[in-house]
Amino acid sequence: MRMKWWLAACLLVLAGMSTASTREEMRKQAEASMLLSGSIDIEPDGSVSAYAVDQREKVPPYVLANVERHVPGWRFQPVVVDGRAAPVRAKMTLRVVARPAGGGDFHVFISSASFGERTKDSKDDTDRVVGVYLKPPVFPEAAYELGGEGVVYMVLRIGRDGKVTDASVEQVNLLVVGHQRQVERIRRALTIETLRVAKNWRFRPPTTGDEAGEDAWSVRVPVSYQIRGEKVAYGAWQGYLPGPRQRAPWVDHGVDGNDALLAGGIYPVGGGVTLLTRLADTSGS
Repeated sequence: MRMKWWLAACLLVLAGMSTASTREEMRKQAEASMLLSGSIDIEPDGSVSAYAVDQREKVPPYVLANVERHVPGWRFQPVVVDGRAAPVRAKMTLRVVARPAGGGDFHVFISSASFGERTKDSKDDTDRVVGVYLKPPVFPEAAYELGGEGVVYMVLRIGRDGKVTDASVEQVNLLVVGHQRQVERIRRALTIETLRVAKNWRFRPPTTGDEAGEDAWSVRVPVSYQIRGEKVAYGAWQGYLPGPRQRAPWVDHGVDGNDALLAGGIYPVGGGVTLLTRLADTSGS
């Protein structure tokens, strides 16, 4: 579909931040994305009966139309409560991506989704892992010099003493493009710094609920690196260079949808509802 001129401008600005050798090389790398929040109602048979997108008035109509095309047809694994399948309303976060398709056209599609609530950093939340000491990382100089803004999606394993016993980075998404070596340098710098700091974080394991008796707990923690410190307006496109996805060695669950998580949250691995169908058609929309 043909997009507004400002979406193309967003991608050109993204490309302009890099030192890639040719404009064509930069355009091939550049995409744009936005994160949408809302809720979804799931019936006992796993079908979707309703959904809602927050602040619809701020979201471009063609994006809402794309969401409407796919979400009602999703199927979920039925949620079992007290031994019986039950209806449930879950929080939903969608990452919508616009990918250049040539000739000034763009494909818009849902690239990932997250369902369920993040862990609340509250003394009253004793059913899940809660952060106690989460010292933020320092912006690595190697990444800063290249304007290497991005988000590091990390998974941690927490022991019964609240210490991090394992840490792995599943994906690093950037807001800049460049030569492959530049991009790899930025991702490596952000990864090293995030893992360095995370190993010293401390958490409070659950003391009540179904998870209290476990020997260890795994959580996902997205960490954002921004130089300008400007918050992107809800419903606005943002430059996007997704990194390759990989699975933490000890995690059985796939990593699909991990970059739909909002930075700053703590998300239990395997928590929330499970989507059984494909998110969308990524070849065109």
